Amino acid sequence: MDKFSEWQECQIDPSQGMQVPAVHDNFVTALSLDLEQGTLILKTRYEEIHQREEQTDLRFSGVLTHHFNDIMAPSILFDVEYNTFRTLLNEWEWLFLKRKNHGWPLCSCETLPELENLLEERGLQAYRVRGSRHLDGFVIAEKVEYRLRTID
Repeated sequence: MDKFSEWQECQIDPSQGMQVPAVHDNFVTALSLDLEQGTLILKTRYEEIHQREEQTDLRFSGVLTHHFNDIMAPSILFDVEYNTFRTLLNEWEWLFLKRKNHGWPLCSCETLPELENLLEERGLQAYRVRGSRHLDGFVIAEKVEYRLRTID
């Protein structure tokens, strides 16, 4: 049976990425999206020879939108970072422009600067989820938290 710690706020240094919890080289074992609750959970596992397995869940809350490339096993995280909306929108410009006429992520924006301003006004954050293997993308959400899991 799984035992869970309480959800805690992640600590992300803008220049160095996620500090707590450490997720570098964690395998992504599952991705769960609840559209009605606006949550996205990445379940991860870290394994090292002769070390105890660590399992960490990352929960993004208040999710407006997300996009991941190459969702397949094995997916290994490099890091989760804060991005400015300008950086995120520039990196993924092709995707936002391609999807804007389909109401993604917001129907009311015609230009990327307009979208950037609206996202900032809503108090959202841009999280860049970097994969060293496969899963790679971003989440636009209010916050990200973590909890540790142990298995009996």
